[in-house]
Amino acid sequence: MGYRKYAKDYEIEYVDQPGKKRQKAVRIYVGPYFRFAAEPEKIRRLRWIYLLGISVLAVLQLIPMCIDCAFTRTWFIQVPASAAWIPWLFAAAAVWRLWTAGEKVDREHYDLLHDRMSGASLFLLGFAAVSAVGCILQLSRVTPTVADYVTCACALGAVVCSLVLFSRRKELEMVQEENPEKPQAGKNKK
Repeated sequence: MGYRKYAKDYEIEYVDQPGKKRQKAVRIYVGPYFRFAAEPEKIRRLRWIYLLGISVLAVLQLIPMCIDCAFTRTWFIQVPASAAWIPWLFAAAAVWRLWTAGEKVDREHYDLLHDRMSGASLFLLGFAAVSAVGCILQLSRVTPTVADYVTCACALGAVVCSLVLFSRRKELEMVQEENPEKPQAGKNKK
């Protein structure tokens, strides 16, 4: 499914294999490349910010799941907090793409980095906000314990952490440049 989306970015070239009758099909990337718009020093700092942010967010989501208190037994707090693990996985995959990105990346790497981080951080922010609002509502309904305050603090911390991830997404902007292989791939076809 993912390959078909980027099929137009590749051309197939057949290469002779020594000692074999059949030619080997080799995919050649002819689509555009993308470079970060920001300076390399800013990108290095951004990598660490995202890695730290996604790690802290994982801890803040995991701590309330290990505590047994009234807040963690409340569905409108725990369901959004549990559902936040799905966008967290997408954001973690985007952070991995950020760390493995070279000087220039292909369209698939760009989509899985920039677009995925933008969407995942927005959903993380939404789930964390719903869970934090649920904690605040629950503070007025129940006599809270220390564990309840810890759960509430983790929910508010998750909001702050996901807000940082969401606000930094503009620094992941990339500029498109033409692939130098494209004209050569067209000539090899003739």
